[in-house]
Amino acid sequence: MLMRYAIVGAGGLVGRELSTLLKDQDPILFGSDSTPSYEGIDVAFFCVSSEVAKEEIPKAVKKNVLCIDASTAFRDDPSVPLIIPEINGHIMEQANGIISSPNCTTTLMLLPLAPIHRAFSIKRIIATTYQAVSGAGYRGMTELQAQIQGQEHSEIFPKPCANNVYLHESPLQSSGYVEEEEKMHIETQKILEDSNIQVSARCVRVPVFRAHCIALNVELEKSFELFEIESLLAEAPGATYQDGASALDATGICDVLCGNLRIDKTQANTLELWVCGDQLLKGAALNMFQIANALCLN
Repeated sequence: MLMRYAIVGAGGLVGRELSTLLKDQDPILFGSDSTPSYEGIDVAFFCVSSEVAKEEIPKAVKKNVLCIDASTAFRDDPSVPLIIPEINGHIMEQANGIISSPNCTTTLMLLPLAPIHRAFSIKRIIATTYQAVSGAGYRGMTELQAQIQGQEHSEIFPKPCANNVYLHESPLQSSGYVEEEEKMHIETQKILEDSNIQVSARCVRVPVFRAHCIALNVELEKSFELFEIESLLAEAPGATYQDGASALDATGICDVLCGNLRIDKTQANTLELWVCGDQLLKGAALNMFQIANALCLN
């Protein structure tokens, strides 16, 4: 059966990546400020703000459209599956018209950690992220490019990006963590289906265009040997084991790159590793595309 696809928010960075991935399916494209029509559409991808998603997705669901949403609008809803296909694709059948795609940092982090959790049970994750400006959209990338070329204006970010590193600009929450950091905690528990996992993240913006890097310190319930972890990562779907990976190495790559394993000598049963991944691909558009592919195969 030929599926008809639509992309709402096709003009943004994630929408453009999805358009490329779906080019053989000839998707119908709608801008973020347009009025979409869902007639004849089987699957709609929403690459829009949470406000627009909350307004438009119920309309699409009423037309029996399966909605795959990149925003935060429904991620916390217990009735909406939050999916990384390589990890919890088995629960997609629970979808009642809506499937959420996780935050980019959560997705990139969990691809290597999911098999480790299944084998050794993760107790706690301390994550420090180094996040590309693509996470702020097309205007974030153009602002960095302009600053590299000598322009001093900052419209999207609170501080200059070029030649600078600063704490993530998402809103500070009452917990003392910013919104981006809290997403990693909440979404990790939901995706790994384990409310006992604790996550403490520090998210940092760096002058990189589209690939995020994450330094992870992971306390496990069980003892392990490094060769056991390396073996798991070598077979992990969606991940490639590579020591010394960089943001440039991960740019344009579908898999998440992970490696540089070591044992934390200060804490029992604690592993450290380094992860790099393309924020616009597996961190966003590719994950949505893979959700749709998995649904079509079932």
